[in-house]
Formats: sequence, C-alpha cells, structure tokens
Amino acid sequence: MTARRGRGRPTVFEPPTQAAYLDLLRQGVRLGDAADQLGISRVTPARYARTDREFAAAMEEARAVGAKVRREGVPHGEYRYNVLECRCTVCTRAATMARAGRRTDAAATDGDESPADTAGDVHPIRLEGAVVGESSTSFLRARAS
Repeated sequence: MTARRGRGRPTVFEPPTQAAYLDLLRQGVRLGDAADQLGISRVTPARYARTDREFAAAMEEARAVGAKVRREGVPHGEYRYNVLECRCTVCTRAATMARAGRRTDAAATDGDESPADTAGDVHPIRLEGAVVGESSTSFLRARAS
C-alpha cells in the first residue's frame, strides 16, 4: 500500500516559521514568548532542535545573540556594574555612590539601637489558660524548653 500525500497531522513548524522564530530570538525575545507570538507550542522548537542539528545550531546562535541584546538593553547603573560587570564610568560612579550611601546609613544607625531592639519580636508563653486534658500541652513544653 502506498502512502498518500496530505494525510496526517499538518506540519506546525515549517521553515518560514522556523526563520521567524530564530529572528525573534535574535531580537532578544525569550524562548516561550517567541513561540507564543508565532502561535506555536513552547515545546515545538525544542523538539525540532533535538531532531534537526542545523536548526539546533541556529537556535543556539540566536539564543546567544538574543542574550547579548537583552544584556545591552539593561540601563547603566549599580545593577549593571555588580551583575553584568560593566565597568564604564556611569556604572562605576553609580556603584560607588550607592556603596557610600549604604555605609553612611549603616554608620548613622549603628549607635541608635541596642541589639535587643533589633532582634525581633519575642512572644511570651502564656500558661495561665492551659488546663491539662483540655488542650495539647506538647506545644507549650516545646516552646518552654
């Protein structure tokens, strides 16, 4: 028996859709968001990447370019200095000023409060209402010891 064309499930991830998906990845769109924009399942590109080596290589290249695009889109400041290790003058200045501000705040509050004030709230155990047999005392024993 010969197989007839046009039968079975239609192809969802055709070459034009693959190219559009890779373009979205190169623009910095995340994997799931790119699939959603194209109206395909989020697992379809990964499934194709497992069976098609050329598509897998193109997808890795597009992911690397997209990650760089997203990284470059982060505004310059303390976060970019600390996390992305940007050492431009804007990021360096922002990180230096933020550190200095935190040191000043810490020095100003050092002598104001005792450690007992900053330790947190302590709730005393109340034993006056506990009656043996009517309530569980295991909680009270655990807290009292």
